[in-house]
Amino acid sequence: MNRLGFVLIGFIVVGLWCHAETNRFIVASWNVENLFDTVDDPNNDGDDPYTPLGTSRWNESRYAMKLKNLSRVIAAMQPDVLCLVEIENRRVLDDLIHTLKQQEQYDLPCVIQRDSTDPRGIDTAILSRRPALYTNWISAVVGQRDIAIGTFRMDSTNAVTVMANHWKSQLGKKTMSDAIRTQEAIALKTEVERQRAVCPHNAILVAGDFNDQVDSAILTTVAGLRLDKEDMLKAGSRYVLYNLSAALSETQRGSYYYSPGKKWNSFDSISVSKELCAGPWLVERYEVYHFPQHVSSSGAPIPFRRVRSKEVGDTYVQGFSDHFPVRAVFRLQDQTPAKQ
Repeated sequence: MNRLGFVLIGFIVVGLWCHAETNRFIVASWNVENLFDTVDDPNNDGDDPYTPLGTSRWNESRYAMKLKNLSRVIAAMQPDVLCLVEIENRRVLDDLIHTLKQQEQYDLPCVIQRDSTDPRGIDTAILSRRPALYTNWISAVVGQRDIAIGTFRMDSTNAVTVMANHWKSQLGKKTMSDAIRTQEAIALKTEVERQRAVCPHNAILVAGDFNDQVDSAILTTVAGLRLDKEDMLKAGSRYVLYNLSAALSETQRGSYYYSPGKKWNSFDSISVSKELCAGPWLVERYEVYHFPQHVSSSGAPIPFRRVRSKEVGDTYVQGFSDHFPVRAVFRLQDQTPAKQ
């Protein structure tokens, strides 16, 4: 039986699992800032700072606190599907799932993850409340993070394919980092086209940390993540997605604050196909999510890391992450026929 056959069987077997009482489906995406365990991986020098003897002084107590803090935010967002960026391995996901369930009584037991070729050993992953109907990974550029892909049932008749991304950072020469993100954008667009050809009725959702502004040409033109909803709704534009950050003002889009440059960046976003914003599902709410204890007095996210400077000396900030998560709440349109 081919892959599509397995997908269809899973689609029939898996029951409705959106928030049944409200017909809502929630997706969130978060760069959780170096979620490493404390165990030294002898095959990866990239995790050396995140060991008890490493420069980050990473120990079991701090690791446990980080998991607890992340769990507080995740439980508050109530996602059905959660895209994660900067996780080390399957162990940290299992530990996060355990902490989330024990501390917050919230369960995201299903995991999509594999080790990428990133030299630091960080990966993308997807957690969900119910199993995916289909999973896949794309390695767009050797040495970079994979795009993790999962297709999920939203209700009794609709499914969504979620693609979790973490593109090349802007460190180093701009021409080089731009070229790598361009390759990743092309790979994403190609996968969107393939998914549309194989399952034309499934919704598409693309999320993650793209390490580029939402209005950059790499996102809008190369990847097809448009800020104009009409571009997506036009006939013949079935491979173009709508970036939900377009509905936010420039000040509301900021998910990462670059302190040296005193600049907000809209690196994290969620983009969707028309099935998620023009029916049968609609966007009830989209936001850069501000958990109150995650926000510093300056408005920037409070990270979780060792900080050394003339101003504060050598101290440990035990916050959450240096990125705010993004969150989208979708609501199924009322399917009740109008009374005559």
